[in-house]
Amino acid sequence: MFKITFQSKTTHEVEVDQETTLLAAAAKGGAGLNHRCGGHARCGTCKVEVLEGAEHLSEMGTAEGRILKVMKAAPEQRLACQAWATGDVCCKV
Repeated sequence: MFKITFQSKTTHEVEVDQETTLLAAAAKGGAGLNHRCGGHARCGTCKVEVLEGAEHLSEMGTAEGRILKVMKAAPEQRLACQAWATGDVCCKV
């Protein structure tokens, strides 16, 4: 079991027991994370800033890298629909 924390105006903590995307965890925990394209790495609306636990996220894939490059995202930013968590992660929405 591990915890994924989403910080915005309020903090949402979600406990999960298996590998999951940050987007799925946000939905489970009621964090209200936008995702216009349905989680297919096409729009970038689910971009989050990883504050802690980046080492517990999957490697960035080609589609995610392409979208983040177009968005001129910072190195600590990821698409929640493409980042799979395997341990504790904290991110800013």
